[in-house]
Amino acid sequence: MDVRKLSLEAVEKIIDKKAFANIVVNEYLNKFEFSQADKALFTNIVYGTIQNLLTIDYYLAPFYNAKKTKNWAKYLLYISAYQLVYLDIPEYAVVNEAVAIANVKDHYIGSFVNGVLRKFLREPLRSFDGLDDINYLSIKYSHPAWLVACFLKDYDYETTEKILIENSKVRDCAIRINTLKASREEIMDELRQRGIGFSEPEITENGLVVFQNMSKSDLFLSGEITIQDISSQMVAEVVNPRKGSTILDLCSAPGGKAAHMAAIMENTGKILACDIYSHRIKLMEKGFNRLGVKNVKCQLIDARKVSDYLQEESVDYVLADVPCSGLGVLSHKVDLKYRLDMKSIEEIIYLQEEILSSTCQLVKINGYYIYSTCTLNKDENERQIEKFLQKNPNFEIVKEKKIMPFDYQTDGFYICKMRRIS
Repeated sequence: MDVRKLSLEAVEKIIDKKAFANIVVNEYLNKFEFSQADKALFTNIVYGTIQNLLTIDYYLAPFYNAKKTKNWAKYLLYISAYQLVYLDIPEYAVVNEAVAIANVKDHYIGSFVNGVLRKFLREPLRSFDGLDDINYLSIKYSHPAWLVACFLKDYDYETTEKILIENSKVRDCAIRINTLKASREEIMDELRQRGIGFSEPEITENGLVVFQNMSKSDLFLSGEITIQDISSQMVAEVVNPRKGSTILDLCSAPGGKAAHMAAIMENTGKILACDIYSHRIKLMEKGFNRLGVKNVKCQLIDARKVSDYLQEESVDYVLADVPCSGLGVLSHKVDLKYRLDMKSIEEIIYLQEEILSSTCQLVKINGYYIYSTCTLNKDENERQIEKFLQKNPNFEIVKEKKIMPFDYQTDGFYICKMRRIS
């Protein structure tokens, strides 16, 4: 199995065809028969190259003319430089493999790739000295300069750098114990018996961080556990629904928070889980069946149109886990930072406003409206809620929580629980 050739193909798809990195990687892992070592190397090269794209490009820039180089040859240099800088692989192996791949397409480019990589190896890594603050952070941590400026608008330099550092880390698998089928103690005992290491975060009741991927384990397939980031688990715990409650879960797919609320309510009450895409409705129904969730009804509805189907003051809780820029989940969505721009974020902010304004009156008086995002952008979080409360003084904040990625080595999240007082 030519791991580096397949890695090159995958990187080319992600950059040129704008394919999603996680989808491409899973596609290749399912299509080809990799050994465990090759699977790990392929995944590492693809995700690592995309994660560090701007840094790699900066290191390579003095050694060739990027504008005159074919894209596939440039990406071959990228994956090779990634291995040389970030992985413990013999230099000759990386260079020889790259030249062999290039020679298959064009012998001239094989010589070119050999020359660039050998010059790259002879020189020390290019210094970041002389870059201004924004470009220094942009290049060192491979985040577009506009995105660094966006973080600096809301946070000081030190905090911004800590965010960027966390975005570059590979996280262990976080699971939620599904209390509809198993207890925390039962799952922890089972993991110990299997020799699977884990840690116990203090911030959630039924979350564990497990030191291996559990997505294909029998514990996952049986529904005793599910894959869910620790900070995401905090949302349902902040909702803290009473047994027998009625809940409207907007933008619900893939359904993790609805399933968590169902477990908290022990399958009592009723949860209406809405989403705008039919294939995501099917995904939720499949997930609820695996987890033994019985009190959730899935509905294909645009969150902005839900008021056409429900009466005002008809639910005890509204959970609006709204579409957002995702700036809190960049550690495992490694290509997202290159897809976003300020215009798309402005459109998201307007959509959030629409959802808030069109659904807030559905909650009963003395009921709760919970707004959450997986972003760190204050225009989508604190300032969004400030605007909402100015327009809707009949709501008050009862709990507001911001989880920074470096607080607990989790995704970044914002959660605001509001009560309707009149």
